[in-house]
This record gives sequence, structure tokens and C-alpha cells, in this order.
Amino acid sequence: MKTYSFIILFLYCICNVSMANEDSMVQSEDSLSNVLAKTTDPAKRIEILQELCALTTNTPATLKWIQQTRLEARKNNSRENEDWALGHLAVYFYNFEMLDSLIYYTSQSDSLSKVMGKHSSYYYGSQALLCQNLLWIGQREKASDTAIRLFKQAKEENSTNGIINLGETLGLINQQIGQDSIAVTYLKESLDMLIETSGKVPYIIRVLNSIIDSELKLKRFDDARKHIEELQAHLDKMKKNIPNSGMSQLYSSNYLLSEAFYINLFVQLGNADEAKKHLLMAQSYENDINDGYVEHFYKLSLAAYYKLTKQYAQALNIINQAMELNDSPETMKLKAEILFDKGDSREAAIQYRDALEQNESQNVETFIRQISELRAIHDTNQLELEVKELRVKELELEAKQQQLKWSIALTSLFLIILILGTFVFIHTRRLNNELKKDKRALLKSEKELRIARDHAEESDRLKSLFLSNMSHEIRTPLNAIVGFAQLLDIETEEGDERKEFTKVIMDNSALLLNLVNDILDISRLESERYRFSFAEENLAECCRAALTSAEHRVKPGVELRFSPESEDFILNTDKLRLQQVLINLVGNATKFTKQGFIELAFTVDKKNDLVRFTVTDTGCGIPADKQDAIFERFEKLNEYVQGTGLGLSICRIIAERFGGDVILDKKYTGGARFIFTHSLNISQEKDI
Repeated sequence: MKTYSFIILFLYCICNVSMANEDSMVQSEDSLSNVLAKTTDPAKRIEILQELCALTTNTPATLKWIQQTRLEARKNNSRENEDWALGHLAVYFYNFEMLDSLIYYTSQSDSLSKVMGKHSSYYYGSQALLCQNLLWIGQREKASDTAIRLFKQAKEENSTNGIINLGETLGLINQQIGQDSIAVTYLKESLDMLIETSGKVPYIIRVLNSIIDSELKLKRFDDARKHIEELQAHLDKMKKNIPNSGMSQLYSSNYLLSEAFYINLFVQLGNADEAKKHLLMAQSYENDINDGYVEHFYKLSLAAYYKLTKQYAQALNIINQAMELNDSPETMKLKAEILFDKGDSREAAIQYRDALEQNESQNVETFIRQISELRAIHDTNQLELEVKELRVKELELEAKQQQLKWSIALTSLFLIILILGTFVFIHTRRLNNELKKDKRALLKSEKELRIARDHAEESDRLKSLFLSNMSHEIRTPLNAIVGFAQLLDIETEEGDERKEFTKVIMDNSALLLNLVNDILDISRLESERYRFSFAEENLAECCRAALTSAEHRVKPGVELRFSPESEDFILNTDKLRLQQVLINLVGNATKFTKQGFIELAFTVDKKNDLVRFTVTDTGCGIPADKQDAIFERFEKLNEYVQGTGLGLSICRIIAERFGGDVILDKKYTGGARFIFTHSLNISQEKDI
């Protein structure tokens, strides 16, 4: 979701120009140029140049004035104004997709920051733009690693602008990889700080747009509606103070987007009347669209509305226009749904297939890129190890050569004494023999180490290739089975025996997909190359999120409980991996609990420096003879019931990385109770 107009607007907003009077900004470019030619005072010249930059925003002349501002600042050793110019150059080249120039001026900003001894808001702004540019060209992992590092740096330095810029960037990155819930967390933090500090309306509008986009995908309709109302309120403020036609067009484009958000919201709620009302309001702004994302989202919303109102011809026409802008899997899926509702099941199936293939292709590319990065890290570590080993051998050889030199010196000293000389000669000869023997042993050891290294590299390559092939070859047919099974399920009437068969296919496909994911998870965890990213998290919120993810598995008549010791306790942890353990433990409880309750609770044991989680159920329990075996992989308690698979093994591995463990409480007889412990003292970030 690249929104050039928003970045252009940001450039306009951060221009902190000291104006001689309120009318100076509305002077013509020629007028200001004439004033500049007659001005000799350096500070006044920089002020006029900055006014010219603001006046010519997003035009070719902008670049000339920004570069001239930088030259003037460097000539007068004004580092703050040079920093201002570098930040605006980064924005300019970002807007025009000139990555090489963006990288160059970002590096210049970094060098200037080191000279200044601080990281300014322009430094963090240009770094955030670089991360976003990497995101748009597909380098998600590099963008994410850089943004996370800079975000932590901004927090350590307590840089408000840095936290805002990098928080928004991390929100956009998580949106791109489908982690909208995490994206909303980062974006809301940026929004709160914006409102609390600068209160820049255009920037607030930009962040609100991103938040609403994710909330609609997450189906958080109440939050989305509240934020759309807040967005339109800020747009009304913006309308009252529009300095030029470019800003007026930008206002219209954003207002159209807000109405598109409303259309999308009410379509998802099934309220065609409300959706139509906002559609009519949006139509008056259609000619003012100046942003690819706005146009694409608006057309998606229109197509969804026409689908809801069964105007299939119009829906297909609009969705085809949207696909010309962006043929993403989301767009292709909506077209498939329109075709299916229209009755064209064959074409719908083709669209579903194309969407699945495109999504799988993107996933495979990402996976291969990650494998390549891991391989590069492995090769680097292996090379460092070899260098260290060779250095040790060189030191040993140097030591023995020094010993030989001393022996020769002693021989020369006592050469006049034949007996002593003979003894020295024999001793020296023996040392030479030992050195040769040691050298041969070292050469043999080096050869064996080289062979072992080659074998290890080949094994690692074959394992990586196997995991990549298994992921692709199993997921592709499995996704196809799930997709066509869903189509069969929709077209089959209730009571038809085929509907039960279809449900069996879908359930077992889901189990197989989970098994594939678990195998990949446990393989990567055991390889000890998994990166755990630790951060301060509200423990109660993490637990509730885990319960929400597992509640659909709870059988009717079973109560799902949560008993936290504290609602405000903050734990330094990897949120995603912590929730994975809790979801696995609660999910196991749902399999064997048909009535009663399932309870998740936690207590903080500061004496032993740990947090103790308990997952208690009133299910069938675990037989005494099986209690020591349940953490074995694919262990089955009952031959006629699905076994525990890899879930508990993965939980135990993750718990060990958290400095804790997962055990079964054998004293509890009302069902089953698992105890999971997590250390309170753990480093901020740990590579695993």
C-alpha cells in the first residue's frame, strides 16, 4: 500500500520555516527568487529557500531549491539546516521512486547525524522512508530488520519523531505480511504520540487511514467506525486551512477514501442502504483521485457493494478495473466470489485457483529468500570458526618454532663442551621429529575437519531443500483440496451425505496443514536459528488474545475461563511464541473436554524469578501409565482419538528458550492440568 500523496503531504507538514510574515508563503516563485537574488544574509537566504521548497512542493523545481538550501547550509556550516535539506531530499526521491538517490541521501543523513552527535527527526524520517521503499520492492525481511533496530534505537533515545516514523513503518510492514493485528498495535502507538505531541492533522490522517484498513480486514467494525468518524473530523479541520489547489485535491482524495471505508464497512455488515448512502457521497469526489491505493480500494468497495446488491454485471466491470490497477490475491478472490454468486462456478473456480497459485508463489519466494539469508549467515559463521581454528594452529606453530630457536641458541652456547653439545643436538633432533609429527597430525586433523565441514554443509543444504520442497509440494495440493472442498460444501444441500464427506475432507486437510506447520516449526526450533524478538508486553492482553484464537474449538457446554493475577503485569517476552504455547495447551484441552470448564491462569513468582501459567480442564484426564509419555512426538493416549502430535514437544522447546518448562500436574485428578513457566530475567533479543 504505497501512498505517494501522503508522503508528499508529510513533506509539506514538516517544513518548519521561519516566515517573516504570514503572507510570505503565498508569494509567487518568481517574486521569492528576486528577493533571494538581492539577499546576502545567510540565515535570511536559507529562510527564503525553505519557503520556495514549500511553495513548489512535488514539482521539478522543488529539487533545485532543496539542493540549493543544502549548499547554502554547508557553506555557512549550518548543520541543522543541512539536516533539514537531507530529510527533504529523501522524501523527494522516495516520491519519485529513485531508490539509488534515496539510499545515497539517507547515508549522507546518517553521516551527518554522527558528526552532530544526535539523531534528528529528519534522520528517522529518511530512514523510515528507506525501509518503506525496501518494503514496496519486495525486500520485506531487510525492511523489517532495519525498522525494528531503528525503532528500538528511537525508544532508547526517547525520540518522539523516531518512534512515530518507525512505528508507522512497522505497521505498514506487518500489513504487507498479513499481520494486521500487530500492525494496528504499532500504528495506534504512533497515532497516540502524534495527537499528544505535534498534532499535525495531515500526518494523523495518514496513520488513521492505515489503522482503518487493518481494522476492516480484522473485522473490528466498532473500532473501524469510530476511527472513520475521527478521520472525517480531522479532514474537516484540514479543509478549513487549505493553502493551494494541490492540497485541495489531496483533501478530496482522502475524503473519497473515508467514504470508501464506510462503503466497505457497511458491505461487510450487510447493510446495503447505508453503503449506498456513502457511495452517493463518494461519487462527487471520483474525479479527484490522485493516488493508486485510493482508486484501487474505492473500486474494491464498489465491486463488493454491487455484489451485495446482486448487480453482478456492474460488479464484474468494476472488479476488472480494480485488477488492472492491482491483481492481488485479495482482488482475484473477490472476483471469484462475484462469479460464484452470479452462477458461473467454473470461472469462479479458475479465479480461486489463480489466487491460490499467486499467493503460494509469493510465499515460496519469501521462503526461498529466508533460506538464502539463513544459508549466508551459516556460511559466515562457519568461515569465522575456520579463521579462529587456523589462528590457533598458527599460534601453536609459532610457539614451537620459538622453542626450536631457543634450543639452537643453547646448542651454540655450549658447543665447546662435546658432551653437552651432543645432548643439545639429540634434544634438538627430538624436537624436530616431534614438530614434524605434530605438523602431520595437524594436517591430518585439518583434512578431517574440512571433510566434516563439507558433509555438514551438504546435510544442511539437503535439509533446507527438503523443507522447501515439502512446504511447496504439500501445501499446493492441500490448498487446492481445501478450496474445492469449500466449493463442494457451498453447493451441497443440508442433509446430503456428500456434505458430511466434504466436512471430513476439510477437517482432515486442516489437520494435515497443521501437522506440516508443526513439522516445519519444530525443525527450525531444533536448528537453533530461530530469532526470538523480545519486547515489553501486557501479559493479560497476550493471554486473552490466545484464548480468542482457541475459543472456536471449545465444545458446546464447556466454559472457557481466564484468571489473571494482575491485569497490568508487563512481561519481557516474544509475544507470538508465548501465544503459540498457550494456544497449543488450551487447544489440547478442548480436544478432551466435553463438559465443565477450561481455565487459563497465571501467577507471578518473583521469589523464583518466573511467571507460572496453568491450563486446567475437566476433561477425561491422562492415564497414569501415559503421563510420562505425552511429551513424546505423535504419542497417542487413545487409538481412536487424535493424538497430541507435535504440539506439546514444540511447547516444551519454546518454554526452554524462555528459561522455563512445561510439565503435567500429576496431583490434579479433576481432568488435566499443565503448568508452563517463563523466566522474568531474559535478554531483550535472543537469536535461536
